Amino acid sequence: MWGKFVYDEIDAPERLSFVVSFSDENKGVTRHPMSTTWPLEVLSITTFFEIAPGKTALIMSSVPVNASKEERETFAAGKSSMEEGFKGTLDQLDAYLKQLQG
Repeated sequence: MWGKFVYDEIDAPERLSFVVSFSDENKGVTRHPMSTTWPLEVLSITTFFEIAPGKTALIMSSVPVNASKEERETFAAGKSSMEEGFKGTLDQLDAYLKQLQG
């Protein structure tokens, strides 16, 4: 499984904006391998902000792009699953960064 990220804004160190899609080995946009009604493109925006010296928080948001009503509904229905997936990924990143600090 491949993913395609097309960045439209990189405002270091505060903001990333990109369109993400499932992809094939030739960089073509493809359907979600487990959902034929998942949007082909999703705009994702991540904003980073300092909450204390050396502590950063982030806000992640995403919205389907050029999606049909059915694709938007599928995306909305998957929100809790996406939140769990991102939480797991960020928990792994946190553990890795703590390991580097030793």
